[in-house]
Amino acid sequence: MPGPKRAEDALRWASEALAQSRYVPDPHFLKRCRERRVGMPDVVRLLQDCTVERVELYAEGIPRAGGTCWRFSGVDLDGVDLVVGAEVFVDHLGRRVLLLTVF
Repeated sequence: MPGPKRAEDALRWASEALAQSRYVPDPHFLKRCRERRVGMPDVVRLLQDCTVERVELYAEGIPRAGGTCWRFSGVDLDGVDLVVGAEVFVDHLGRRVLLLTVF
């Protein structure tokens, strides 16, 4: 099953997957987190507070798990702007999110 086609669904799927620890951090994501000093609590905060108006299709993202790529914009725990690029997909474990990068 492909990933969500609408921003509303992508936000819901990603938020639920993150809250239930059904996420996979890509090595590039981990590298960018170290460079930007971003932690998982910052990503969780962003997705908890994100609104559908701040979600857009991530056209440059290359799906790796058969889903769709999205950008989620918001702020981290310090109130600094943060954007997370992620692929939202479904596999045998259910709805999941592959964290690709942070901007």
